[in-house]
Amino acid sequence: MTSQESIAIIATHSNSEVQSEDDKKLKQVTSNETTTHMGRAGTDLSDDEQQPLQEKKDLADKLGDAHLNILPTRKLVICLGALSLGLFTAFADQTSIVIALADISRDLNAETTINWAGTASLLANCVCQVLFGRLADIFGRKNILLFSLAVLAVADLACGFAQTGVQFYIFRAFAGIGQGGIQSLTMVMLSDICTLKQRGKYQGILGAQVGLGNAMGPFIMAGFIEHNSWRNFYHMMPPLIVLVMGAVWYLIDSKRNAKQLNDVLSRREKFKKIDYLGMFFSTAGLTLLLIPISGGGSTYAWDSALVIAMFVVGALCFISFLLVEWKIPKLPMIPLSLFTRLSLSLILGSNFFYGMAYYAFTYYLPYYFQIVRGLDTIHSSILLLPLVLTQSITSIMAGQLMSFTGHYKYIIMAGYGIWTISCGLCLLFNLGTNWGVICIVLILMGIGVGWTFQPTMVAAQSQAKKAERAVVISARNVLRSFGGSIGIAIASLIVSNSLLKEINQQQKLDTIPISYLTYLKTHIYTKIDISGLDATQIKIIRAMYMKSIKDFFYLCIPLIGLCFISSLFVKDHGLHCIDELPDEKKESEKASKV
Repeated sequence: MTSQESIAIIATHSNSEVQSEDDKKLKQVTSNETTTHMGRAGTDLSDDEQQPLQEKKDLADKLGDAHLNILPTRKLVICLGALSLGLFTAFADQTSIVIALADISRDLNAETTINWAGTASLLANCVCQVLFGRLADIFGRKNILLFSLAVLAVADLACGFAQTGVQFYIFRAFAGIGQGGIQSLTMVMLSDICTLKQRGKYQGILGAQVGLGNAMGPFIMAGFIEHNSWRNFYHMMPPLIVLVMGAVWYLIDSKRNAKQLNDVLSRREKFKKIDYLGMFFSTAGLTLLLIPISGGGSTYAWDSALVIAMFVVGALCFISFLLVEWKIPKLPMIPLSLFTRLSLSLILGSNFFYGMAYYAFTYYLPYYFQIVRGLDTIHSSILLLPLVLTQSITSIMAGQLMSFTGHYKYIIMAGYGIWTISCGLCLLFNLGTNWGVICIVLILMGIGVGWTFQPTMVAAQSQAKKAERAVVISARNVLRSFGGSIGIAIASLIVSNSLLKEINQQQKLDTIPISYLTYLKTHIYTKIDISGLDATQIKIIRAMYMKSIKDFFYLCIPLIGLCFISSLFVKDHGLHCIDELPDEKKESEKASKV
């Protein structure tokens, strides 16, 4: 039996704890030997060619197994509590900014570039998600989680002292690194301590923390804006994050973790096994591609030499990354073999489009509330609750349903289907839409998000080996964040170009003063001052913004519709990793490989 890491939880009277029959069964599940699958490629290679490939698989399997240890229910719940604190903090920090962009841009004189605040965070999140899964395999889950929390604390403190827009965007990028690590490592650590059958239920609970963080972050930020300053929100976060670090350090014991890991790799070998080439080319490729995508048409002209050069070099770096991952490292950052499985490829691909729609929508929904409907930050935060609280509740429901039925496909299909319908209903939003109608649409969207966010994580892990769980989570998260970065960039492009077109049309009509239309061109992404306009002019201005935002809403329908269609072709073999399937199912999975 492979040596396994035990993530021990410090709890009093643990020696007197009596395990249930379910807990004993769970331990028995983890004692089964892991079967290595070579796939079709293994049968076509010579013995000399097979040996390096086998060494890669053996080392990856040993590292994965070194972290695996199913905990009894009581210890699992304590560990889950510590992990939930970190996840709540990360998402509260991530979503708080959407309600504060107008105020931050005004204070930093960054009205024309404030869209980079969200883009910079997601860009850094995306780039570093590639690294977290494999680094957690090599250096230990807890160490990387504590490092990520520390990065977020320092970045938030720096955000509170930023004096220019550029400084703020840089600090938000570092915050994105911390957020990405927390989000990935929380899911990875949960996958170490419970079976895939249980994972649906417990990841549903973590999904609820995502919803709560999304709900509380804007509320807390709105309170600071209305009664103090947005800067003090970022001054408050570091002490809170330090308390979370203390809980993680105290409640999760990593001593046995380190011993088991050192049996597989010595400290020197750990640094030698890092995929440095993969890290370089992935970081360079993603950065050089995302910057022109995010800034093209606004910060930079699309046909500028800089944008063209970044696209070309970024594409070459991305191709180099694929070649490196295919041929060179024993522990690739993202094993390309993951994408030889059709169902897993469909699940991972749908998360890219999920990220495009979800992040961009939550980014621009407050613009509708604040600019088109004229609400303040507090009331805008209240109207986000139907979306984020419903997401929290339905995430728990989805987890329970998956654990009860042992399947995930129909839950994901239903989620994407409801989400697609809600995207279509968003076209009902206008200058005077009834608030009840808006809440119903957002509740439907919350159901769709709740039934897809965590269930797709479980589905992806069921299409992989147990030892691949960390890199699968990284692959899923990097695609979701990459989609989010592109989604916000495209949404910004649509909204800004649509609004500029509306402004140019108004200049011909002479209804709005030319000086005010010029003012609008430099305040596209901020809350505008309408104090000098009459009622008719205010209505025209709000209609211009409504038209621009609705043009983006049209994009969400095909994005989520594509996710729904792809879910129809996913093969659901139950809540088992592919190396835990019965023999007849294994043969079927082999045959379904691309």
